[in-house]
Amino acid sequence: MQFLSEDFVSEWGSTERPALGNRSGLVVIKVDGGPDGKVSLTLELAEGLIVDAYIGSVRGRDLELTMPYELAVGLFLCKADPAAEYMKGHLKMSGDMELWLDLLPAWRKRVTEGGEPQLAAETTF
Repeated sequence: MQFLSEDFVSEWGSTERPALGNRSGLVVIKVDGGPDGKVSLTLELAEGLIVDAYIGSVRGRDLELTMPYELAVGLFLCKADPAAEYMKGHLKMSGDMELWLDLLPAWRKRVTEGGEPQLAAETTF
């Protein structure tokens, strides 16, 4: 399946994983420069768990993340550190700083300690 396609996002969103912090909210991720141009996806978090993920951008989001396609691939494959990329300005954040500061350490730990996800073997980039 194609990275960031509807099928991919649905499969990725339903994958069981540890909580990303303990906060709830809507996170919109905007990815530029992919094969299909700009893609937006929305994650619904409940107490740090992803309870829904889908293509599209919603109003009332708590947090918005913007990144280039290459970085999205690197983050998915656990080859890029979200904190380092944020500090370099490659990963941009706007919105609820408390949610970001809760999400970032857990995300960083998953990326730096988790290894490549199983879904990667079924994904084309």
